[in-house]
Amino acid sequence: MQSEQNQAVPAVFARLGLPANPVFLAPLAGVSDHPFRRVCTRQGADLTYVEMLSATALLFESPRTYQMAKRHESESILGVQITGKSADEVARAVAILDKMPYETIDINMGCPVAKVTKAGCGSAILKDPERVGETVRLARQATDKPLSVKIRLGWDKQTLTGLDCAQAAAAAGAAWVTVHGRLRSDDYGTPVDLDGIGAIKRQLSCPVVGNGNLFALSDTQHMRRASGVDGTMVSRGALGNPWVFREIKTGDASVSLTEWRDTVLDHLRWQAEEYNNSTGSAVCMRKHLLWYVKGWPGARALRDQLSLMSSLDEAARVISDFSADLAARGHHMRLPFQLEGVGARFVWDPKFEMDRGLDRGVGDDLMAANP
Repeated sequence: MQSEQNQAVPAVFARLGLPANPVFLAPLAGVSDHPFRRVCTRQGADLTYVEMLSATALLFESPRTYQMAKRHESESILGVQITGKSADEVARAVAILDKMPYETIDINMGCPVAKVTKAGCGSAILKDPERVGETVRLARQATDKPLSVKIRLGWDKQTLTGLDCAQAAAAAGAAWVTVHGRLRSDDYGTPVDLDGIGAIKRQLSCPVVGNGNLFALSDTQHMRRASGVDGTMVSRGALGNPWVFREIKTGDASVSLTEWRDTVLDHLRWQAEEYNNSTGSAVCMRKHLLWYVKGWPGARALRDQLSLMSSLDEAARVISDFSADLAARGHHMRLPFQLEGVGARFVWDPKFEMDRGLDRGVGDDLMAANP
């Protein structure tokens, strides 16, 4: 494998202005809105995505879906992800997205959420490699933009279709394939199968992006060396820690109290600009605030306060007061996150807050479009 410094930039990445070994922010349902994307981009994410959209809802012109699909003027590069119940439905949705201001479009074939897979979307597509190929073929005809797919290694241990699906997608014209190194039946406690990702990488001529349990620079380095992937996609590792992108790019994992405070306050300000200062906007922001406080003394008490806050202004006051108190007590750097080992997950894992039950948005739209 070529060294990371000398590795050539795949043509499709160069077309998008991406570097060798780009680092993406995953399209996280219920999380990857503009304020969070903006925070992660500022910390070094090379490409971010609008959270996964329902093709059904897009075709039914769901106002909520079109609101989720908005692009902010500050975003210089942005992708969008779609999933649907059939190849034809996905292709018709891609034709709509082709006319919208995105640089690249991804088809989700890996979401494990039950309400998504029951509708025949997400990782349910992995059961049928022929459908994968047909979906990409029809979608490819609907857009000239770089079109990628995101898959898992299979549905379950009896349906290990990852390689077949990846090959079908590439043969049909996928510009790259992102592989989450687990099965749909796996939970977050299942180790990521780097050998499985590597087996797909070795068989494809298009770039492969690796995903799963990437919480630190050491994790991305381990994945790249073990599997040979052309890039990495961070999901849960960015929750409360958007600085992970800077760490991956520079090796600097330190976060000062001042930087932490300013980043959280910026996120709150952008949240207010996007959604106003309503109680609903504040409630939606709570999860981010609960994730952000990890690594600081007194985090438990602060979480109790934040879980009750009903406005973004109130949250900003709480964060500012907490920061001032830490500074007065001499705490100026966030404590290091503890790892179980290179390539392993953090001892703290936001899966308890960001579990499948909270992967919302797409499922709601699907149900709204299918009363």
